[in-house]
Parts: sequence; C-alpha cells; structure tokens
Amino acid sequence: MNNAKLVLITGASGNLGAKLRRHLEGRYRLRLLDINPRGDASIVRADLSRWSVEWTERFRQADVVVHLAADPTAHQTWHRVIEPNIDGVVNVFYASVLAGVRRVIYASSNHVMGGYKDEPDPPRITTEIPSKPGTRYVVDGEPRDSTPYGSAKLFGERVGKCFSDSTGLSVIAARIGWVPPGDNRPEDLPTEREAWFRMMWLSNRDFCQLIERCIEADPGIRFAVVNGMSANTGMRWDLEYTKKLVGYEPQDDVARAAHAPKESRP
Repeated sequence: MNNAKLVLITGASGNLGAKLRRHLEGRYRLRLLDINPRGDASIVRADLSRWSVEWTERFRQADVVVHLAADPTAHQTWHRVIEPNIDGVVNVFYASVLAGVRRVIYASSNHVMGGYKDEPDPPRITTEIPSKPGTRYVVDGEPRDSTPYGSAKLFGERVGKCFSDSTGLSVIAARIGWVPPGDNRPEDLPTEREAWFRMMWLSNRDFCQLIERCIEADPGIRFAVVNGMSANTGMRWDLEYTKKLVGYEPQDDVARAAHAPKESRP
C-alpha cells in the first residue's frame, strides 16, 4: 500500500465522490476534501472557491487529483455557478500545479454538448465536434435551462487545457453522463425523462471504472476530453475515443433493464 498512488478526491461526500471513494479504498491512498464533510472525520472541510493554505497543503505529494466538487444542479443561474463551478476549478488547477501533482481528472459534463439535444445532426457526438453548452428540458412541468452550468463546465475544460499547455500538467476532462444518486439502476430512472437523458446514463460501476482508467492512463497524455456514458444501445454519444485512450470497457446498458425478462412470482 505504501507504493500505491495517492489520489485526492474533491467533492468526496457527494454523489460521485462517495461512490468513487468506496471503489478506490484499499487499493489507493486517499485524501478527501468537501465543503460539507457530513460528519465524516476522514473528509477535510474545504471551500475550494476561496484560496486557503489549509486546503491547498492537502495537495502536496498527491499523484492524481480527481476534481468532482461543484454545485451539481444543472438548472442553475450564473450567479450560483461562479464560485463553486468556476472559481473552485481555477483554484484546484493552480493548487495542483504548485503542489507538483502529475494529473488532474476533471469532472466535466454532458451539458457541455446539451445544445445537440434538439438537433439530429451530427448522428454521433464525439469530443471533436464544436461544443454547444446548455440543455433545455422540462421536469414536472417546470422549464429548465442548463446553459450557465454547461458553460461553466466548458470553461473548466479550457482552464485545464491552459494549465496543461503552460505547465505540462496532465489533464483528462471526462464529460460525465447521467449518474443518479443511490443504486442508480436503469429501472429506477424517472420515466418522464426524455430519451436524450436516458441515452447518456452512466452506471455506478462504469463511472468508477472510467475514473480509475483515467487515473492509470498513459502518463504521456497531456490534455484530453473523453465522453463518459455506459454502453447504451442506440445512443449518439461516441465512446470509441474513450476506449482507445484510457482503456474504458463499459459493462452496462440502460436498454437491458427494459428488455430483461420479468421475475416470475408465486
């Protein structure tokens, strides 16, 4: 264990952070930060939007930083994304460089490409096509718009590229799909959600595998953006680059639950 990589996870008590922590524990040395540790003494309280020696010192000797901390609410105003989703990103990248971290894995979002939801072309959404931040959708009759959230995530990608180009920091930005809290089973997804959302589903185990593959990926990678969804039948999201670059092998498919035989009951 002494030779295991030291991985720092921001947002460690959140939905994604807690799942990743459970997956990595026992195989990596972990440092955990969150603005709200939720009573967990192993998680250091840190408001990453405000520069502080107290939390930046935690970055020292870390091999990899997995930056998951953010306000995860997609239908958000510009005012509310600035500190957690923009200021915090800049501070994390800068702290990583100062501490000599080798790689930052940045949790970007499918909302960076949300503008393609209502456009049939192109048929495949790769990381090569132009970004179109923001998705317009309706939940329980409420119109929602993720443009500020998606734009902030795109900003984070570009900040990562700037730090990579200027300092040599290895950065992988993962455009993470839909990972609901809890067990995150396809049969539990809200039925009223459009196919656009269901087709970007990412299972818990595929999410954890993706991030671990990014942790272990070729150290020569300077900057890359990858899609992060499960192997969902019929989706537009292209995973070939992700598979080739980091060795991702998604195991789950949102369509399997719909076509799986029902259990017989006495």
